[in-house]
Order: sequence, then structure tokens, then C-alpha cells
Amino acid sequence: MSVSVSRNRFGSRTFRRTFWSYTAILIIPILIFCAINLAKSAAEEQRRMHERHEEDARRIADGADAKLRELKRLGEIFADEAWVKKYMPDENVYDGEFDLLKELDIRKDLQNAAYGSGILTFGAVWYPGKERVVSPWGIYGADYFFGSVAAFDPETRRALSETAADYHIMKLLPPAAMKLWGEEKRVVPVLQSLEVVSNPRAVLLLFIDSSYMASYLRQYVGGTGPVSLTVTDGGAPVFAGGNGGPATRGEKAETFVLPSQVSEWTYAVAYSGERLIGIPNMLASLLAAAASIVVGAAAAYALARLSYRPLGALLHKLAHMSRVEPPRQGGGPVSEYNLIETSIDRLLGENESLQQSVRDYKSAARSNMLLRLLKGCFKEEQQASRLLQFGLRYTDDTFFCTLLLDFHAVYDGISDMEAIKNIEILTFMAVEKSMGRHRIEYQLFEVTNAEKAIIASSDAPLDERAIRAAAAEVEEELRACCGGRLDILLGTVEQGLLGISKSYYTASEQLQYKLFVRRGMRDADDPTPAIDYYYPTDWEVQLINNLKIGNLDTWTQIVDEVRAENESRRLSESSVSKLIASLMETMLRVLGELNIDADIYARQYASKARERNVEALWGYVYEVGTLICERIRYSNSQSAMELGNDLLLYVNRNYTNADMSLKKLAEQFQMSVSGVSKTFKEVTGINFYDYLCRLRMERAKELLRERKGEVPRIAQLVGYENAYSFKRAFVRYEGIKPDEYALLSG
Repeated sequence: MSVSVSRNRFGSRTFRRTFWSYTAILIIPILIFCAINLAKSAAEEQRRMHERHEEDARRIADGADAKLRELKRLGEIFADEAWVKKYMPDENVYDGEFDLLKELDIRKDLQNAAYGSGILTFGAVWYPGKERVVSPWGIYGADYFFGSVAAFDPETRRALSETAADYHIMKLLPPAAMKLWGEEKRVVPVLQSLEVVSNPRAVLLLFIDSSYMASYLRQYVGGTGPVSLTVTDGGAPVFAGGNGGPATRGEKAETFVLPSQVSEWTYAVAYSGERLIGIPNMLASLLAAAASIVVGAAAAYALARLSYRPLGALLHKLAHMSRVEPPRQGGGPVSEYNLIETSIDRLLGENESLQQSVRDYKSAARSNMLLRLLKGCFKEEQQASRLLQFGLRYTDDTFFCTLLLDFHAVYDGISDMEAIKNIEILTFMAVEKSMGRHRIEYQLFEVTNAEKAIIASSDAPLDERAIRAAAAEVEEELRACCGGRLDILLGTVEQGLLGISKSYYTASEQLQYKLFVRRGMRDADDPTPAIDYYYPTDWEVQLINNLKIGNLDTWTQIVDEVRAENESRRLSESSVSKLIASLMETMLRVLGELNIDADIYARQYASKARERNVEALWGYVYEVGTLICERIRYSNSQSAMELGNDLLLYVNRNYTNADMSLKKLAEQFQMSVSGVSKTFKEVTGINFYDYLCRLRMERAKELLRERKGEVPRIAQLVGYENAYSFKRAFVRYEGIKPDEYALLSG
């Protein structure tokens, strides 16, 4: 059944929405741009004004400092005057040289210094020790001078005396009132020591006239200058002025505070904070906004037509191809959005199974990665990135503890798969609740049908008591829910990715011991395991594989980890000897598979074993492993080694595929069949089909121990097309039939 869509553009709701959307998209940004342009113009004008004011304030401060530097230079000039130095001694040995003419010259020098500065009332030289003041009007005693000629209040007089007693290059005192020959003046006393000692004998007195200083600074405060200028000394006002007083009421002023580079003064220069926006800029923005409305509407219509053309064609095609009648609105044409929604719903429904398959694949891959960590994760490139892909933030700095959940006792006597599934769901819920209560991060996944594993992790050392408490809560809750007896076995707390495997095998040893006791194969009162040293089968397999390809670094790491773990268990000397013998047996077996004469190594080891020197035996293990790896490296070129590693990795990952063969490998790696066979034999030491059979048989043995009576299914899982071929290969490999093996292993 097909549906109709409106062909009239303006009659189409989608076209109208598109047109108005384009109109808004085109016009609104222009209006925003105009507003931004106005704001930027105002900001730019304000910035330029700020820079001008800042430069002007600095110019005013520099001008004031320039005058202070002139006063400082006067001190340097008078310090070099001969008459100043001759007056310094306490004895009046030079008084005879100061006749009337000389005294007139001195007075003239002081007058010229004051008049030349433009800001001084007068200047004088004070000799505190002799209580004498040389002034422009003559030479006076200090008491008479400061009491009658230039009179100050007692506090200012005391400040002058205390300041003159210390050495100062230039010291400015706070403003003070002075009566000069009876005339009131407001001055700033400036003292400069004319002798570089702690108690100078001569001090230059300069008095800055406040009115003169204000007149000097007023030249910098023009009509466009600052509204106020304030000079302070330690917060106390010295001078104040401006071009019209404070800023206009309600108007924010912009103030620049600049410290003097010469004295302790601070200059505060305030400017009007008014903001001016250029009328031409505003007019241009308004014209642009008006033009944007006209041009934007026309452009929006053109763009709407161009945009709707392919959409209209697509909607027309969907209307004829749609197999589901979408709802109509008001009995008119079908809404384009309803038509698209209906089509998408149909596509989503068809794609749901594919998405579920992808999720199942990711879950299986994640479980496989966790199983690999249980079996031992030695040095491997890109391991961290692969862990992150599955959301596992595991590093060698992380602490781990592996727990095994044993369901053998729970499943005993239960054949209903639905009941078993319900028990597992209840267990998973109990684990989540208990781990969450104790704030333990964990991963829960399936190891076998009757065993589940939990990997607890933390960046800090794990609290083993909290983990045991959480495990006990899970056991108790499952017992209360369904009466089942769930055993949770805890491994040790270990650090690093390899610690996951160590912790797992510790828990696995406990589990195997319990299973043996449950089946009557061991006395429950005998806690001693048959084999007390630590040498996991999965580690042995990895050790063999790395030895065969000459990977000395990883082989050494595996042996180091085995040795370290067993040393931490404090084994007896006989147990350590058995462990080393097992390692040596593994390497001798590899030598035999590589067609290397192993008799000489066996005899040497037997000779060393008779000496009962454990360190010597360990050294010999490392020596033989190194010789094997170096020999394999020497016999294989680098390119052949890399290719062999790739072949081995591909087979290890895909050995359960029924079409795995030398021909398949040759096609995959673009080689000849004979080339693949030769390279594989050089890398592993055995031919391809023997290696493939070993992988399949070892996996089949695991499945037979877990899934009794499912031989046809197991044959498919390990890569055989039919049960007959599988049974024949199993008998050739193990010597017994699969059914018999399953019965014996039970």
C-alpha cells in the first residue's frame, strides 16, 4: 500500500519549517553580528581611552618624579660645595674665610637653587651639631631660625630633628604649616644628608611649596585631562587637584594608582568613565540589520527550495515503498515526519537482532579476556589498550583478589535448567548487593558450568576481611533463598595483572581439594595437598610456547614468577627439588619435540641434582632455557620468526574452526602450503596437525569434565565436523574413548 505526500511546497509543513528555519539562521546571526559590532566598537573605544588615560597618568607621575629628581640632584651639588664641607668641623677653623662677600655668594646659591626648581619656597643647609642654619637670608642659630625665620609647630620641629639625625639620601616629610617671616605657608619638608655617615654633620633642607607644586602639576591637568589628581605619602594626602573637581554624580571614574620611582609618594589619577559610541558605527549596524531582513528572506527561500528538493524525492519514494500505513493528520496528506518515523521504526525493528548479536559478541570477548587473565597474563604488547576496550581499567599497579564460586553442591540433584538459571540469577544479585555494600569493585563471569569467578580490584590494597565478609553474606543469602550450599573460595590479595592468575590458582587449589574430599579421594582431616609446589598447567603451556619460539624475556619472566611464588610459600627442600625437576622435565620434553638431543642436558641435571644445591639447580634451569632460546633465534631469521609468531597466534585463536587447515593458513597469509608447514614446524618444533590436535584435545578434555554425555556437541565446539572423526582422534590422542574419559573424570 502506498501513501501520498503533498507536492505543493508552501502546503508542506516541512517546507514551511525549513523556510522559517533558514530565515532565522540567516537573519539572527546578522543581527547578532550587528550587536556584537556595536559592543566591539564601544569596547575598542573604551580600550583606546583606557590606554590614553594610562599613558597620561604615567606622564603626570613621571613629571612629578622629574621634579623630585631635580631636588635630589641639588643634594648632590651642595654635598660637593667647599663651603658646605668647611662649615662641618666642630672647630671654627675656617670662619675667617667667610667674609661678607663669601656669605653673599652662599646666599645667592641657595636662592638660585630654590628659584630654579620652581616648586621650592627656599632651601637651607642645617648643621645639627653646631646648631647653625645657613639660609638665603643669612646664617642663624637653629633655635632662632626655626622659631622666628621659618617657624614650625613643636611636633614638626621634633620630626625635623629626628630625621636630620639619621642618614637619608632624600626624605620627604608629611605636609606641614610654616610661618616664613610671619607669612603662613603650606610646605613639604625635604631633608638630604650631605655627609655619608650615620649622624651627618650637614643636612640640606628644602621646602616644597604646596601652591607651587599644585601649579606645576596643573599644567598636566588640562580640559581633557584627569578629573582629579591626588598625591599621598603612606596614605596621608600631600597634594590634590583636578580640572573641575570629582566625577559627575552617578558616573563611574577610572583611577590609576602609580607609585613614585623616587620617593614614597603615590599618585592617584582619576578620569571620567563615560563611554561614547560612534554614531556612524551605530547607523551602519542598523542599516545592515534592515538589509539582512530583506536579503535573508530571499536567500532563505532559495536555500529551502534547494534543501527540500532531495528530501521531497526521498519522501515520495518512501511513500510508495512503505509497507506500513502511517497515521494521517486531519485526513489530509501524510506528514513527512510520520512517514520517516514509520520507516525508521521498521529499520530499527529489523536491526534489533543484529545489535543483540553484537552485544553478545562483546560480552563473550570480555569473558574470554577475563579467562585469559585467570590463566596468566605475561608481557604482551597492547594489553592495556585491549583491557580498556572492555572497560577494564587494570594495570600492574592494581591490587586483585580472585574468588571462585563453586556450584557443584548447589546443582547436585537438580536437572531442571530453569531452576539452575534461577539459582545463578539469585547468586548474581546477592553478589552485586554484597559487593556494593562493602564498596568493592568486581567483575563476575563464568569459568565452567559449575564454577563462576569474581575478580575484585582496587587501586589501594584490598581489605581481605571485607571480601570475606561479603562472600559470607552471599553464601548465607543463597542458603536462605533456595537452601543451596554455595562455596566461595578466596585467593590471596596480589598486585599486578599476573596477580589475578596467582590469586585464582590459590582459590583453585582450595576448590580441587574440596572436590577430592567430596568424592572420597582424600581424607577431610588431611589438609596436605598431593603436590604442594606452585606450577599451574596454564603457566606451563605458556612457558612451552615461549620456549619454542625463542622468546627468552617472557620465558624468564614466567620462571621468575614461578620461583618467586614458591619461595613465598617456604617449601621444603624436597618440594623445591620436585618443582625444579618438573620445570626441567618440561624443557627436556621441548628439546625432544624440537629434535634436539636432550640426553646431555638430562645427565648434567642428574649430576647437579645429586649435589642437592638448590641455587645451582635453578641456575641450570636458566642456563638450559637460555641455550634453547638462543639456538632457536639463531636458526630463524627475524622475518621468519615474526611470520611464525603470527601463524601461531592465528591458530591459537581459531583452532576451533572446522575449516582450520594448512590450506586455510596459506590463503590467510598468502603463502604456499609447503611454506606454511615449514615455518610452523620451525616455530613450534612439531608439525601443524599434531599441534592442532593437541589444542583441540586439551579443550575437549575440559569440556568432557564439565558436560558429560554431550560428545556430539563437544565435537563441534572443538572444530570437528562430526562425532566420528572426533572420537577417532580422541582415542588416538588419549588411548580411550571420550565417553570413558568423561566417566573416569567424574
